Amino acid sequence: MNHEAHILSIQLLDRTWQIRCPADKAPELQKCAHYLDGKIREITSQTKTLSTESLLVMAAINALYDLFAQHAQKDLYIDSLGSRIRELQKIPS
Repeated sequence: MNHEAHILSIQLLDRTWQIRCPADKAPELQKCAHYLDGKIREITSQTKTLSTESLLVMAAINALYDLFAQHAQKDLYIDSLGSRIRELQKIPS
């Protein structure tokens, strides 16, 4: 694993930001920045009255909401799968 310092340039709402990160994390962080930029643009398309700061906060909240919803869905799936496995283990061979 490469923990050497790396400067990553990301684009959010047509503005470039420089972020220091481990070199091996740069591709994942770039994907995150792209996702966040998409959320910002989604909000921008719905309203033109928010400040840049408000757009960033709303986009971050929406992204976190999506993340938590995916985690909850994953947990439900795992619970359901675990229940099904326990049922199958009870069936005599």
